[in-house]
Amino acid sequence: MANNPEFGDDSLWLLAIKKYYPRIVNYIYFLTEDRFLAEDIAQETFARGMEKFHQLKNPDKFFPWLLSIAVNIGRSQLKRNRRTVPASGMEFYISRLPVDDSAAELLERKETTELVLKAIRQLSRQEQQVTIMRYYLDMKEKDIAFALGVSVGTVKKQLSRARSRLHDDLQQLSESAGDENAQG
Repeated sequence: MANNPEFGDDSLWLLAIKKYYPRIVNYIYFLTEDRFLAEDIAQETFARGMEKFHQLKNPDKFFPWLLSIAVNIGRSQLKRNRRTVPASGMEFYISRLPVDDSAAELLERKETTELVLKAIRQLSRQEQQVTIMRYYLDMKEKDIAFALGVSVGTVKKQLSRARSRLHDDLQQLSESAGDENAQG
Protein backbone atom coordinates (compact mmCIF):
# COMPACT_ATOMS: atom_id res chain seq x y z
CA MET A 1 0.00 0.00 0.00
CA ALA A 2 1.19 3.45 -0.73
CA ASN A 3 0.38 6.64 1.06
CA ASN A 4 -2.48 8.40 -0.62
CA PRO A 5 -3.19 11.95 0.53
CA GLU A 6 -6.87 11.55 -0.35
CA PHE A 7 -7.22 8.64 2.11
CA GLY A 8 -4.67 9.65 4.73
CA ASP A 9 -1.71 7.53 5.75
CA ASP A 10 -2.40 3.87 4.83
CA SER A 11 -0.46 2.57 7.83
CA LEU A 12 -2.80 4.57 10.07
CA TRP A 13 -5.78 3.01 8.30
CA LEU A 14 -4.34 -0.45 8.92
CA LEU A 15 -4.06 0.37 12.62
CA ALA A 16 -7.59 1.79 12.65
CA ILE A 17 -8.96 -1.31 10.98
CA LYS A 18 -7.14 -3.55 13.44
CA LYS A 19 -8.42 -1.55 16.42
CA TYR A 20 -11.97 -0.62 15.38
CA TYR A 21 -13.16 -3.23 12.85
CA PRO A 22 -14.03 -5.84 15.53
CA ARG A 23 -15.87 -3.25 17.64
CA ILE A 24 -17.95 -2.10 14.68
CA VAL A 25 -18.71 -5.70 13.62
CA ASN A 26 -19.76 -6.58 17.18
CA TYR A 27 -21.99 -3.52 17.49
CA ILE A 28 -23.76 -4.15 14.17
CA TYR A 29 -24.00 -7.87 14.94
CA PHE A 30 -25.78 -7.09 18.20
CA LEU A 31 -28.37 -5.07 16.31
CA THR A 32 -28.86 -7.43 13.37
CA GLU A 33 -27.94 -10.92 14.61
CA ASP A 34 -26.45 -11.38 11.15
CA ARG A 35 -22.70 -11.91 11.24
CA PHE A 36 -22.29 -11.62 7.47
CA LEU A 37 -24.31 -8.41 7.30
CA ALA A 38 -22.29 -7.00 10.21
CA GLU A 39 -19.02 -7.78 8.42
CA ASP A 40 -20.33 -6.30 5.15
CA ILE A 41 -21.38 -3.11 6.91
CA ALA A 42 -18.03 -2.86 8.71
CA GLN A 43 -16.15 -3.28 5.43
CA GLU A 44 -18.31 -0.68 3.74
CA THR A 45 -17.80 1.60 6.75
CA PHE A 46 -14.03 1.57 6.29
CA ALA A 47 -14.32 1.98 2.52
CA ARG A 48 -16.52 5.06 2.98
CA GLY A 49 -14.34 6.28 5.82
CA MET A 50 -11.30 6.21 3.56
CA GLU A 51 -13.30 7.92 0.84
CA LYS A 52 -14.60 10.66 3.16
CA PHE A 53 -11.59 10.96 5.46
CA HIS A 54 -11.05 14.54 4.31
CA GLN A 55 -14.43 15.43 5.91
CA LEU A 56 -13.30 14.43 9.41
CA LYS A 57 -12.82 17.72 11.20
CA ASN A 58 -11.76 16.45 14.63
CA PRO A 59 -9.34 13.49 14.76
CA ASP A 60 -10.36 12.91 18.41
CA LYS A 61 -13.78 11.88 17.07
CA PHE A 62 -12.40 9.23 14.70
CA PHE A 63 -14.15 6.20 16.24
CA PRO A 64 -17.51 7.95 16.78
CA TRP A 65 -17.22 9.26 13.22
CA LEU A 66 -16.64 5.73 11.90
CA LEU A 67 -19.46 4.39 14.05
CA SER A 68 -21.81 7.07 12.69
CA ILE A 69 -20.95 5.87 9.17
CA ALA A 70 -21.70 2.28 10.26
CA VAL A 71 -25.00 3.32 11.86
CA ASN A 72 -26.07 5.14 8.68
CA ILE A 73 -25.08 2.22 6.44
CA GLY A 74 -26.88 -0.17 8.78
CA ARG A 75 -30.05 1.93 8.72
CA SER A 76 -29.97 2.03 4.92
CA GLN A 77 -29.38 -1.72 4.68
CA LEU A 78 -32.19 -2.50 7.10
CA LYS A 79 -34.62 -0.19 5.32
CA ARG A 80 -33.65 -1.67 1.99
CA ASN A 81 -34.03 -5.21 3.28
CA ARG A 82 -37.05 -4.29 5.43
CA ARG A 83 -35.63 -6.35 8.23
CA THR A 84 -36.46 -6.07 11.87
CA VAL A 85 -33.62 -5.32 14.21
CA PRO A 86 -33.38 -8.06 16.82
CA ALA A 87 -31.31 -7.44 19.89
CA SER A 88 -29.70 -10.70 20.78
CA GLY A 89 -26.31 -12.23 20.37
CA MET A 90 -25.18 -10.05 23.22
CA GLU A 91 -23.08 -12.96 24.46
CA PHE A 92 -20.66 -11.76 21.81
CA TYR A 93 -19.96 -8.72 24.00
CA ILE A 94 -19.67 -10.45 27.34
CA SER A 95 -16.08 -10.96 28.42
CA ARG A 96 -14.79 -14.47 28.67
CA LEU A 97 -15.21 -15.82 32.15
CA PRO A 98 -12.04 -16.58 34.13
CA VAL A 99 -11.12 -20.27 34.03
CA ASP A 100 -10.33 -20.51 37.74
CA ASP A 101 -13.92 -19.84 38.87
CA SER A 102 -15.83 -22.68 40.45
CA ALA A 103 -18.68 -24.32 38.57
CA ALA A 104 -21.20 -22.63 40.89
CA GLU A 105 -19.68 -19.18 40.23
CA LEU A 106 -19.67 -19.83 36.46
CA LEU A 107 -23.32 -20.91 36.58
CA GLU A 108 -24.29 -17.85 38.62
CA ARG A 109 -22.51 -15.53 36.19
CA LYS A 110 -24.15 -17.27 33.22
CA GLU A 111 -27.59 -16.85 34.79
CA THR A 112 -26.88 -13.19 35.60
CA THR A 113 -25.65 -12.58 32.05
CA GLU A 114 -28.81 -14.16 30.63
CA LEU A 115 -31.00 -11.95 32.84
CA VAL A 116 -29.13 -8.81 31.76
CA LEU A 117 -29.37 -9.78 28.10
CA LYS A 118 -33.08 -10.47 28.42
CA ALA A 119 -33.58 -7.06 30.06
CA ILE A 120 -31.54 -5.26 27.37
CA ARG A 121 -33.62 -6.94 24.66
CA GLN A 122 -36.74 -5.42 26.23
CA LEU A 123 -35.44 -1.86 25.78
CA SER A 124 -36.41 0.28 22.81
CA ARG A 125 -34.01 0.21 19.87
CA GLN A 126 -32.62 3.64 20.77
CA GLU A 127 -32.13 2.64 24.40
CA GLN A 128 -30.38 -0.56 23.30
CA GLN A 129 -28.04 1.43 21.06
CA VAL A 130 -27.00 3.96 23.69
CA THR A 131 -26.68 1.25 26.36
CA ILE A 132 -24.40 -0.89 24.18
CA MET A 133 -22.32 2.09 23.09
CA ARG A 134 -21.94 3.36 26.65
CA TYR A 135 -21.42 0.17 28.61
CA TYR A 136 -20.05 -2.31 26.10
CA LEU A 137 -18.13 -0.04 23.72
CA ASP A 138 -17.19 2.26 26.63
CA MET A 139 -18.01 5.41 24.69
CA LYS A 140 -18.56 8.83 26.23
CA GLU A 141 -21.99 10.42 25.95
CA LYS A 142 -20.75 13.14 23.59
CA ASP A 143 -19.25 10.48 21.29
CA ILE A 144 -22.48 8.47 21.33
CA ALA A 145 -24.39 11.64 20.43
CA PHE A 146 -21.96 12.29 17.58
CA ALA A 147 -22.23 8.69 16.31
CA LEU A 148 -26.03 8.68 16.39
CA GLY A 149 -26.49 12.27 15.19
CA VAL A 150 -28.44 13.32 18.26
CA SER A 151 -27.83 15.77 21.09
CA VAL A 152 -25.94 14.86 24.27
CA GLY A 153 -29.15 15.64 26.16
CA THR A 154 -31.01 13.03 24.12
CA VAL A 155 -28.31 10.45 24.89
CA LYS A 156 -28.45 11.30 28.60
CA LYS A 157 -32.24 11.00 28.61
CA GLN A 158 -32.15 7.66 26.76
CA LEU A 159 -29.44 6.30 29.10
CA SER A 160 -31.39 7.41 32.13
CA ARG A 161 -34.57 5.75 30.84
CA ALA A 162 -32.63 2.62 29.92
CA ARG A 163 -31.00 2.38 33.37
CA SER A 164 -34.35 2.86 35.05
CA ARG A 165 -36.06 0.25 32.87
CA LEU A 166 -33.13 -2.14 33.28
CA HIS A 167 -33.32 -1.77 37.05
CA ASP A 168 -37.05 -2.51 37.09
CA ASP A 169 -36.86 -5.28 34.49
CA LEU A 170 -33.89 -6.96 36.15
CA GLN A 171 -35.69 -6.91 39.46
CA GLN A 172 -38.76 -8.54 37.91
CA LEU A 173 -36.72 -11.05 35.89
CA SER A 174 -34.64 -11.92 38.93
CA GLU A 175 -37.75 -12.48 41.03
CA SER A 176 -39.37 -14.66 38.37
CA ALA A 177 -36.13 -16.62 37.89
CA GLY A 178 -35.98 -17.14 41.66
CA ASP A 179 -39.60 -18.37 41.63
CA GLU A 180 -38.81 -20.81 38.80
CA ASN A 181 -35.71 -22.12 40.64
CA ALA A 182 -37.72 -22.60 43.84
CA GLN A 183 -40.35 -24.59 41.97
CA GLY A 184 -37.85 -26.58 39.87
